[in-house]
Amino acid sequence: MTSKKTARSNIRKRGGTYTYYVYGMGPDGTRKQYSQGGFATQKEALAAQTRANAALLDGSYVADERQTFASFLVDEWLPTKRPPTLEESTFRSYERNLRLHVVPNIGAVRLTGLTPMHLNQLYRSLLDSGRVVPATGRRRFSDEAVEAAHEARANGRTSQQIADMLNSEPSFNIDDVSRHAVAAMLRRDAQDVAKASPEDGLSPRTVRYIHTIIRAALRDAVRWNKVGRNIADSATPPPSSATQAKRTSTWTGPQVRQFFEFVAGSRYLPAWLFLATSGCRRGEALGLRWSDVDLEAQTAIIGHQVVTLDHEVVFKDLPKTKRAHVVRLDPGTVSVLQSWKASQNAERLLGGSGYAGHGLVFAMADGSPFHPERFSREFQRKQEQFNRATPDSPLPRLVLHGLRHTWATLALQEGIDIKIVSDRLNHSSTHITREIYTHVTPPMQSDAADRVASQIFGKA
Repeated sequence: MTSKKTARSNIRKRGGTYTYYVYGMGPDGTRKQYSQGGFATQKEALAAQTRANAALLDGSYVADERQTFASFLVDEWLPTKRPPTLEESTFRSYERNLRLHVVPNIGAVRLTGLTPMHLNQLYRSLLDSGRVVPATGRRRFSDEAVEAAHEARANGRTSQQIADMLNSEPSFNIDDVSRHAVAAMLRRDAQDVAKASPEDGLSPRTVRYIHTIIRAALRDAVRWNKVGRNIADSATPPPSSATQAKRTSTWTGPQVRQFFEFVAGSRYLPAWLFLATSGCRRGEALGLRWSDVDLEAQTAIIGHQVVTLDHEVVFKDLPKTKRAHVVRLDPGTVSVLQSWKASQNAERLLGGSGYAGHGLVFAMADGSPFHPERFSREFQRKQEQFNRATPDSPLPRLVLHGLRHTWATLALQEGIDIKIVSDRLNHSSTHITREIYTHVTPPMQSDAADRVASQIFGKA
Protein backbone atom coordinates (compact mmCIF):
# COMPACT_ATOMS: atom_id res chain seq x y z
CA MET A 1 0.00 0.00 0.00
CA THR A 2 1.27 3.48 -0.81
CA SER A 3 2.35 5.31 2.39
CA LYS A 4 1.02 8.76 3.25
CA LYS A 5 4.57 10.11 3.00
CA THR A 6 5.00 8.72 -0.50
CA ALA A 7 1.61 10.11 -1.52
CA ARG A 8 2.52 13.55 -0.18
CA SER A 9 5.79 13.44 -2.13
CA ASN A 10 3.69 13.20 -5.26
CA ILE A 11 1.94 16.47 -4.43
CA ARG A 12 3.65 19.74 -5.28
CA LYS A 13 2.83 23.34 -4.69
CA ARG A 14 2.77 25.31 -7.92
CA GLY A 15 2.23 29.01 -7.34
CA GLY A 16 -0.67 29.37 -4.94
CA THR A 17 -2.24 25.93 -5.59
CA TYR A 18 -1.37 22.27 -5.26
CA THR A 19 -1.00 19.61 -7.98
CA TYR A 20 -1.12 15.83 -7.49
CA TYR A 21 0.68 13.21 -9.60
CA VAL A 22 -0.39 9.58 -10.06
CA TYR A 23 0.83 6.75 -12.28
CA GLY A 24 -1.06 4.27 -14.42
CA MET A 25 -1.18 2.60 -17.80
CA GLY A 26 -1.53 4.86 -20.83
CA PRO A 27 -3.61 4.08 -23.97
CA ASP A 28 -0.53 2.49 -25.56
CA GLY A 29 0.02 0.11 -22.62
CA THR A 30 3.07 1.89 -21.19
CA ARG A 31 3.41 3.45 -17.71
CA LYS A 32 2.26 7.06 -17.75
CA GLN A 33 2.15 9.95 -15.32
CA TYR A 34 -1.15 11.80 -14.81
CA SER A 35 -1.62 15.03 -12.89
CA GLN A 36 -4.31 17.43 -11.79
CA GLY A 37 -3.77 20.88 -10.32
CA GLY A 38 -5.67 23.85 -8.98
CA PHE A 39 -6.29 22.58 -5.41
CA ALA A 40 -6.35 25.25 -2.69
CA THR A 41 -4.76 23.06 0.01
CA GLN A 42 -2.47 20.05 0.21
CA LYS A 43 -5.24 18.16 1.99
CA GLU A 44 -7.64 18.66 -0.92
CA ALA A 45 -4.97 17.53 -3.38
CA LEU A 46 -4.25 14.42 -1.28
CA ALA A 47 -7.95 13.48 -1.17
CA ALA A 48 -8.25 13.92 -4.94
CA GLN A 49 -5.08 11.88 -5.41
CA THR A 50 -6.55 9.03 -3.35
CA ARG A 51 -9.69 9.04 -5.51
CA ALA A 52 -7.54 9.11 -8.66
CA ASN A 53 -5.53 6.07 -7.58
CA ALA A 54 -8.74 4.16 -6.87
CA ALA A 55 -10.11 5.17 -10.28
CA LEU A 56 -6.91 3.99 -11.95
CA LEU A 57 -7.37 0.59 -10.34
CA ASP A 58 -10.97 0.16 -11.51
CA GLY A 59 -10.37 1.74 -14.94
CA SER A 60 -12.57 4.81 -14.45
CA TYR A 61 -9.86 7.45 -14.13
CA VAL A 62 -10.31 10.63 -16.18
CA ALA A 63 -6.91 11.88 -17.25
CA ASP A 64 -7.48 15.61 -17.73
CA GLU A 65 -10.68 17.33 -16.69
CA ARG A 66 -9.63 20.55 -18.41
CA GLN A 67 -9.17 19.14 -21.93
CA THR A 68 -11.63 20.51 -24.48
CA PHE A 69 -13.62 18.35 -26.86
CA ALA A 70 -11.85 20.01 -29.80
CA SER A 71 -8.41 19.25 -28.38
CA PHE A 72 -9.34 15.61 -27.89
CA LEU A 73 -10.81 15.25 -31.39
CA VAL A 74 -8.13 17.09 -33.34
CA ASP A 75 -4.97 16.37 -31.35
CA GLU A 76 -5.60 12.85 -30.09
CA TRP A 77 -8.48 11.01 -31.75
CA LEU A 78 -8.23 11.91 -35.43
CA PRO A 79 -4.50 11.07 -35.70
CA THR A 80 -5.28 7.49 -34.59
CA LYS A 81 -7.74 7.13 -37.49
CA ARG A 82 -5.37 8.01 -40.29
CA PRO A 83 -4.91 5.39 -43.05
CA PRO A 84 -4.52 2.47 -42.95
CA THR A 85 -6.84 2.46 -39.90
CA LEU A 86 -9.52 4.06 -42.07
CA GLU A 87 -9.80 4.44 -45.82
CA GLU A 88 -8.35 7.78 -46.94
CA SER A 89 -11.75 8.98 -48.15
CA THR A 90 -13.43 7.98 -44.87
CA PHE A 91 -10.75 9.71 -42.80
CA ARG A 92 -11.12 12.91 -44.79
CA SER A 93 -14.88 12.75 -44.39
CA TYR A 94 -14.47 12.43 -40.60
CA GLU A 95 -11.99 15.31 -40.52
CA ARG A 96 -14.17 17.58 -42.66
CA ASN A 97 -17.38 17.01 -40.71
CA LEU A 98 -15.65 17.56 -37.37
CA ARG A 99 -13.88 20.68 -38.63
CA LEU A 100 -16.96 22.26 -40.21
CA HIS A 101 -19.78 21.19 -37.91
CA VAL A 102 -18.56 19.96 -34.52
CA VAL A 103 -15.50 21.93 -33.46
CA PRO A 104 -16.98 25.40 -34.19
CA ASN A 105 -20.14 24.58 -32.21
CA ILE A 106 -19.13 22.49 -29.18
CA GLY A 107 -15.35 22.23 -29.48
CA ALA A 108 -14.78 24.63 -26.58
CA VAL A 109 -16.77 22.45 -24.17
CA ARG A 110 -14.60 20.46 -21.75
CA LEU A 111 -14.48 16.80 -22.71
CA THR A 112 -15.49 15.74 -19.21
CA GLY A 113 -18.27 18.34 -19.14
CA LEU A 114 -19.89 17.25 -22.39
CA THR A 115 -23.51 16.21 -21.91
CA PRO A 116 -26.22 14.61 -24.06
CA MET A 117 -27.91 18.02 -24.15
CA HIS A 118 -24.84 19.55 -25.80
CA LEU A 119 -25.16 16.96 -28.57
CA ASN A 120 -28.92 17.36 -28.88
CA GLN A 121 -28.53 21.13 -29.25
CA LEU A 122 -25.80 20.58 -31.84
CA TYR A 123 -27.99 18.25 -33.89
CA ARG A 124 -30.93 20.68 -33.73
CA SER A 125 -28.70 23.55 -34.85
CA LEU A 126 -27.27 21.54 -37.74
CA LEU A 127 -30.74 20.49 -38.89
CA ASP A 128 -31.96 24.09 -38.79
CA SER A 129 -29.00 26.04 -40.16
CA GLY A 130 -25.94 23.84 -40.39
CA ARG A 131 -24.97 24.08 -44.01
CA VAL A 132 -21.66 25.85 -44.53
CA VAL A 133 -21.66 27.97 -47.67
CA PRO A 134 -18.33 27.77 -49.54
CA ALA A 135 -16.56 31.06 -50.05
CA THR A 136 -16.40 31.11 -53.83
CA GLY A 137 -15.48 34.08 -55.95
CA ARG A 138 -17.83 35.79 -58.36
CA ARG A 139 -18.41 33.70 -61.45
CA ARG A 140 -16.75 35.26 -64.51
CA PHE A 141 -18.07 32.86 -67.10
CA SER A 142 -21.46 32.52 -68.76
CA ASP A 143 -23.24 29.17 -68.80
CA GLU A 144 -22.41 28.89 -72.50
CA ALA A 145 -18.71 29.45 -71.85
CA VAL A 146 -18.67 26.91 -69.02
CA GLU A 147 -20.43 24.35 -71.20
CA ALA A 148 -18.00 24.95 -74.09
CA ALA A 149 -15.04 24.60 -71.73
CA HIS A 150 -16.31 21.27 -70.41
CA GLU A 151 -16.90 20.01 -73.96
CA ALA A 152 -13.35 20.98 -74.91
CA ARG A 153 -11.92 19.32 -71.80
CA ALA A 154 -13.87 16.14 -72.57
CA ASN A 155 -12.22 16.14 -76.01
CA GLY A 156 -8.75 16.30 -74.50
CA ARG A 157 -8.03 20.04 -74.78
CA THR A 158 -5.57 21.58 -72.33
CA SER A 159 -6.43 24.55 -70.12
CA GLN A 160 -4.34 26.83 -72.37
CA GLN A 161 -6.15 25.62 -75.49
CA ILE A 162 -9.51 26.21 -73.79
CA ALA A 163 -8.42 29.70 -72.72
CA ASP A 164 -7.39 30.51 -76.29
CA MET A 165 -10.76 29.26 -77.56
CA LEU A 166 -12.73 31.37 -75.07
CA ASN A 167 -10.66 34.48 -75.75
CA SER A 168 -11.06 34.16 -79.53
CA GLU A 169 -14.86 33.77 -79.52
CA PRO A 170 -16.61 37.18 -79.16
CA SER A 171 -19.95 35.62 -78.15
CA PHE A 172 -18.47 34.44 -74.85
CA ASN A 173 -17.70 38.07 -73.89
CA ILE A 174 -14.45 37.16 -72.13
CA ASP A 175 -11.33 39.33 -72.12
CA ASP A 176 -7.89 37.82 -71.75
CA VAL A 177 -8.71 34.84 -69.52
CA SER A 178 -5.66 32.80 -68.48
CA ARG A 179 -5.20 29.04 -68.44
CA HIS A 180 -5.05 29.22 -64.64
CA ALA A 181 -8.48 30.89 -64.53
CA VAL A 182 -9.88 28.20 -66.82
CA ALA A 183 -8.44 25.41 -64.69
CA ALA A 184 -9.89 27.01 -61.53
CA MET A 185 -13.29 27.43 -63.20
CA LEU A 186 -13.41 23.81 -64.33
CA ARG A 187 -12.32 22.59 -60.91
CA ARG A 188 -14.87 24.77 -59.09
CA ASP A 189 -17.66 23.87 -61.47
CA ALA A 190 -16.85 20.14 -61.20
CA GLN A 191 -17.49 20.31 -57.47
CA ASP A 192 -21.16 21.02 -58.26
CA VAL A 193 -21.52 22.93 -55.01
CA ALA A 194 -25.13 23.45 -53.98
CA LYS A 195 -26.25 27.07 -54.00
CA ALA A 196 -27.23 27.12 -50.34
CA SER A 197 -28.09 30.07 -48.16
CA PRO A 198 -26.61 30.27 -44.63
CA GLU A 199 -29.95 29.40 -43.02
CA ASP A 200 -30.21 26.08 -44.85
CA GLY A 201 -29.86 23.02 -42.65
CA LEU A 202 -28.13 19.70 -43.09
CA SER A 203 -30.15 16.62 -43.98
CA PRO A 204 -31.13 14.20 -41.18
CA ARG A 205 -28.92 11.62 -42.88
CA THR A 206 -25.85 13.87 -42.61
CA VAL A 207 -26.58 14.83 -39.00
CA ARG A 208 -26.94 11.18 -38.02
CA TYR A 209 -23.61 10.49 -39.74
CA ILE A 210 -22.01 13.24 -37.63
CA HIS A 211 -23.54 11.60 -34.54
CA THR A 212 -21.92 8.32 -35.59
CA ILE A 213 -18.51 10.01 -35.77
CA ILE A 214 -18.94 11.65 -32.36
CA ARG A 215 -20.12 8.37 -30.83
CA ALA A 216 -17.05 6.55 -32.19
CA ALA A 217 -14.75 9.26 -30.82
CA LEU A 218 -16.32 9.13 -27.36
CA ARG A 219 -16.20 5.33 -27.36
CA ASP A 220 -12.42 5.62 -27.67
CA ALA A 221 -12.39 8.34 -25.02
CA VAL A 222 -13.96 5.84 -22.61
CA ARG A 223 -11.38 3.16 -23.54
CA TRP A 224 -8.57 5.65 -22.95
CA ASN A 225 -9.90 6.70 -19.52
CA LYS A 226 -10.68 10.20 -20.77
CA VAL A 227 -14.33 10.05 -19.71
CA GLY A 228 -16.35 7.69 -17.56
CA ARG A 229 -19.13 6.97 -20.07
CA ASN A 230 -20.13 7.58 -23.67
CA ILE A 231 -22.72 10.35 -23.42
CA ALA A 232 -23.52 9.98 -27.16
CA ASP A 233 -25.41 6.81 -26.22
CA SER A 234 -27.88 9.02 -24.34
CA ALA A 235 -28.19 11.70 -27.04
CA THR A 236 -31.06 11.88 -29.53
CA PRO A 237 -29.90 12.11 -33.15
CA PRO A 238 -32.38 12.08 -36.05
CA PRO A 239 -34.07 8.66 -36.10
CA SER A 240 -32.92 6.12 -38.65
CA SER A 241 -36.38 6.20 -40.24
CA ALA A 242 -35.75 9.86 -41.18
CA THR A 243 -32.34 9.16 -42.65
CA GLN A 244 -33.26 6.66 -45.32
CA ALA A 245 -31.86 7.76 -48.65
CA LYS A 246 -34.50 8.80 -51.12
CA ARG A 247 -35.18 6.22 -53.76
CA THR A 248 -33.17 7.06 -56.85
CA SER A 249 -35.27 7.52 -59.95
CA THR A 250 -34.60 5.22 -62.88
CA TRP A 251 -35.16 5.27 -66.63
CA THR A 252 -37.05 2.81 -68.74
CA GLY A 253 -35.25 0.87 -71.45
CA PRO A 254 -36.56 3.19 -74.22
CA GLN A 255 -35.48 6.26 -72.23
CA VAL A 256 -31.96 4.90 -71.87
CA ARG A 257 -31.86 4.22 -75.60
CA GLN A 258 -33.13 7.75 -76.42
CA PHE A 259 -30.47 9.35 -74.27
CA PHE A 260 -27.64 7.29 -75.75
CA GLU A 261 -28.77 8.10 -79.27
CA PHE A 262 -28.72 11.80 -78.33
CA VAL A 263 -25.13 11.65 -76.95
CA ALA A 264 -23.79 9.49 -79.77
CA GLY A 265 -20.93 11.94 -80.40
CA SER A 266 -19.83 12.24 -76.78
CA ARG A 267 -16.52 10.81 -75.66
CA TYR A 268 -18.25 9.66 -72.49
CA LEU A 269 -20.83 7.51 -74.30
CA PRO A 270 -18.96 4.16 -74.13
CA ALA A 271 -18.42 4.59 -70.37
CA TRP A 272 -22.03 5.63 -69.73
CA LEU A 273 -23.27 2.69 -71.77
CA PHE A 274 -21.00 0.33 -69.83
CA LEU A 275 -22.48 1.61 -66.57
CA ALA A 276 -26.01 1.07 -67.86
CA THR A 277 -25.40 -2.47 -69.12
CA SER A 278 -23.06 -3.75 -66.38
CA GLY A 279 -24.58 -2.25 -63.22
CA CYS A 280 -21.11 -1.16 -62.07
CA ARG A 281 -20.33 1.82 -59.90
CA ARG A 282 -18.75 4.94 -61.39
CA GLY A 283 -15.29 4.40 -59.89
CA GLU A 284 -15.26 0.74 -60.96
CA ALA A 285 -16.00 1.61 -64.59
CA LEU A 286 -13.43 4.42 -64.68
CA GLY A 287 -10.81 2.09 -63.15
CA LEU A 288 -11.41 -0.71 -65.67
CA ARG A 289 -8.29 -1.70 -67.62
CA TRP A 290 -8.05 -3.44 -70.96
CA SER A 291 -6.04 -6.19 -69.27
CA ASP A 292 -9.18 -7.01 -67.27
CA VAL A 293 -11.44 -7.22 -70.34
CA ASP A 294 -11.80 -10.29 -72.57
CA LEU A 295 -13.90 -9.26 -75.57
CA GLU A 296 -13.90 -12.76 -77.04
CA ALA A 297 -15.16 -14.34 -73.81
CA GLN A 298 -17.41 -11.29 -73.27
CA THR A 299 -16.30 -10.75 -69.67
CA ALA A 300 -14.77 -7.98 -67.58
CA ILE A 301 -13.07 -8.26 -64.18
CA ILE A 302 -14.09 -5.45 -61.85
CA GLY A 303 -11.20 -5.08 -59.45
CA HIS A 304 -9.99 -1.47 -59.51
CA GLN A 305 -11.43 2.00 -59.19
CA VAL A 306 -10.71 5.63 -59.91
CA VAL A 307 -11.84 8.00 -57.14
CA THR A 308 -11.22 11.59 -56.07
CA LEU A 309 -9.63 12.82 -52.86
CA ASP A 310 -9.95 16.61 -52.48
CA HIS A 311 -10.93 16.60 -56.17
CA GLU A 312 -7.66 14.95 -57.22
CA VAL A 313 -7.83 11.68 -59.20
CA VAL A 314 -6.55 8.61 -57.32
CA PHE A 315 -6.17 4.98 -58.48
CA LYS A 316 -7.19 2.36 -55.92
CA ASP A 317 -8.06 -1.28 -55.58
CA LEU A 318 -11.61 -2.03 -54.50
CA PRO A 319 -12.15 -1.30 -50.77
CA LYS A 320 -11.87 -4.14 -48.29
CA THR A 321 -15.65 -4.29 -47.97
CA LYS A 322 -15.92 -5.23 -51.67
CA ARG A 323 -14.30 -7.91 -53.75
CA ALA A 324 -13.09 -8.28 -57.32
CA HIS A 325 -15.73 -9.98 -59.44
CA VAL A 326 -16.41 -10.91 -63.05
CA VAL A 327 -19.33 -9.52 -65.04
CA ARG A 328 -20.56 -10.97 -68.31
CA LEU A 329 -20.99 -8.49 -71.14
CA ASP A 330 -23.80 -8.49 -73.68
CA PRO A 331 -23.03 -8.52 -77.45
CA GLY A 332 -24.12 -4.89 -77.88
CA THR A 333 -21.70 -3.65 -75.22
CA VAL A 334 -18.90 -5.81 -76.63
CA SER A 335 -19.47 -4.26 -80.06
CA VAL A 336 -19.25 -0.74 -78.63
CA LEU A 337 -16.07 -1.63 -76.74
CA GLN A 338 -14.48 -3.08 -79.87
CA SER A 339 -15.09 0.15 -81.78
CA TRP A 340 -13.92 2.20 -78.82
CA LYS A 341 -10.71 0.19 -78.53
CA ALA A 342 -9.92 0.80 -82.20
CA SER A 343 -10.41 4.56 -81.75
CA GLN A 344 -8.27 4.53 -78.63
CA ASN A 345 -5.46 2.67 -80.41
CA ALA A 346 -5.42 5.41 -83.06
CA GLU A 347 -5.17 8.06 -80.33
CA ARG A 348 -2.33 6.13 -78.73
CA LEU A 349 -0.37 6.19 -81.98
CA LEU A 350 -0.96 9.92 -82.37
CA GLY A 351 0.01 10.59 -78.77
CA GLY A 352 3.28 8.67 -78.98
CA SER A 353 5.43 8.98 -75.87
CA GLY A 354 3.05 11.56 -74.43
CA TYR A 355 0.20 9.05 -74.17
CA ALA A 356 -0.47 8.02 -70.56
CA GLY A 357 0.28 4.36 -69.96
CA HIS A 358 -2.47 3.51 -67.52
CA GLY A 359 -4.15 1.02 -69.86
CA LEU A 360 -7.60 2.34 -68.98
CA VAL A 361 -10.62 1.34 -71.02
CA PHE A 362 -12.29 4.72 -70.55
CA ALA A 363 -9.88 7.63 -70.71
CA MET A 364 -9.17 11.08 -72.15
CA ALA A 365 -7.59 11.48 -75.57
CA ASP A 366 -4.12 11.42 -73.97
CA GLY A 367 -4.83 8.25 -71.99
CA SER A 368 -5.28 10.01 -68.65
CA PRO A 369 -8.28 9.02 -66.52
CA PHE A 370 -11.63 10.75 -66.66
CA HIS A 371 -12.12 13.00 -63.65
CA PRO A 372 -15.00 11.29 -61.76
CA GLU A 373 -16.69 14.54 -60.74
CA ARG A 374 -16.48 15.97 -64.26
CA PHE A 375 -17.72 12.65 -65.60
CA SER A 376 -20.87 12.91 -63.46
CA ARG A 377 -21.26 16.60 -64.19
CA GLU A 378 -21.21 15.98 -67.93
CA PHE A 379 -23.93 13.34 -67.55
CA GLN A 380 -26.16 15.96 -65.93
CA ARG A 381 -25.25 18.53 -68.56
CA LYS A 382 -26.22 16.21 -71.41
CA GLN A 383 -29.57 15.49 -69.77
CA GLU A 384 -30.25 19.23 -69.62
CA GLN A 385 -29.37 19.53 -73.32
CA PHE A 386 -31.66 16.61 -74.16
CA ASN A 387 -34.58 18.12 -72.26
CA ARG A 388 -34.09 21.51 -73.90
CA ALA A 389 -34.08 19.80 -77.28
CA THR A 390 -37.17 17.67 -76.50
CA PRO A 391 -39.38 19.79 -74.20
CA ASP A 392 -42.47 17.68 -74.98
CA SER A 393 -40.89 14.45 -73.73
CA PRO A 394 -38.18 15.31 -71.20
CA LEU A 395 -36.28 12.66 -69.30
CA PRO A 396 -36.70 12.33 -65.52
CA ARG A 397 -33.67 13.78 -63.76
CA LEU A 398 -31.19 10.97 -63.13
CA VAL A 399 -27.94 11.08 -61.19
CA LEU A 400 -25.13 9.02 -62.69
CA HIS A 401 -25.56 6.32 -60.02
CA GLY A 402 -29.09 6.00 -61.33
CA LEU A 403 -27.74 4.03 -64.30
CA ARG A 404 -26.76 1.29 -61.83
CA HIS A 405 -30.22 1.40 -60.28
CA THR A 406 -31.75 1.36 -63.74
CA TRP A 407 -29.92 -1.86 -64.62
CA ALA A 408 -31.01 -3.55 -61.39
CA THR A 409 -34.62 -2.41 -61.77
CA LEU A 410 -34.85 -3.59 -65.38
CA ALA A 411 -33.29 -6.92 -64.43
CA LEU A 412 -35.74 -7.52 -61.59
CA GLN A 413 -38.67 -6.47 -63.76
CA GLU A 414 -37.53 -9.07 -66.28
CA GLY A 415 -37.78 -11.73 -63.58
CA ILE A 416 -34.01 -12.23 -63.11
CA ASP A 417 -33.36 -14.06 -59.84
CA ILE A 418 -32.42 -11.63 -57.07
CA LYS A 419 -29.30 -13.69 -56.22
CA ILE A 420 -27.98 -13.11 -59.74
CA VAL A 421 -28.79 -9.40 -59.52
CA SER A 422 -27.10 -9.17 -56.12
CA ASP A 423 -23.95 -10.91 -57.41
CA ARG A 424 -23.84 -8.63 -60.45
CA LEU A 425 -24.09 -5.53 -58.25
CA ASN A 426 -21.44 -6.99 -55.90
CA HIS A 427 -23.66 -6.65 -52.85
CA SER A 428 -22.53 -8.57 -49.77
CA SER A 429 -25.95 -10.23 -49.47
CA THR A 430 -29.32 -10.45 -51.16
CA HIS A 431 -30.78 -8.75 -48.08
CA ILE A 432 -29.12 -5.48 -49.15
CA THR A 433 -30.47 -5.89 -52.68
CA ARG A 434 -34.00 -6.46 -51.39
CA GLU A 435 -33.78 -3.44 -49.09
CA ILE A 436 -32.73 -1.16 -51.96
CA TYR A 437 -35.14 -2.47 -54.56
CA THR A 438 -38.29 -3.08 -52.53
CA HIS A 439 -40.12 -0.83 -55.00
CA VAL A 440 -39.56 -3.43 -57.73
CA THR A 441 -40.80 -6.51 -55.87
CA PRO A 442 -44.54 -5.71 -55.42
CA PRO A 443 -45.39 -6.12 -59.13
CA MET A 444 -43.36 -9.34 -59.22
CA GLN A 445 -45.17 -10.65 -56.13
CA SER A 446 -48.49 -9.69 -57.69
CA ASP A 447 -47.58 -11.62 -60.82
CA ALA A 448 -46.62 -14.62 -58.71
CA ALA A 449 -49.95 -14.43 -56.88
CA ASP A 450 -51.87 -14.39 -60.18
CA ARG A 451 -49.91 -17.29 -61.63
CA VAL A 452 -50.41 -19.50 -58.56
CA ALA A 453 -54.10 -18.57 -58.29
CA SER A 454 -54.64 -19.51 -61.92
CA GLN A 455 -53.59 -23.07 -61.05
CA ILE A 456 -56.26 -23.18 -58.36
CA PHE A 457 -59.15 -21.35 -59.99
CA GLY A 458 -58.26 -22.04 -63.59
CA LYS A 459 -57.25 -19.46 -66.16
CA ALA A 460 -59.85 -16.79 -66.84
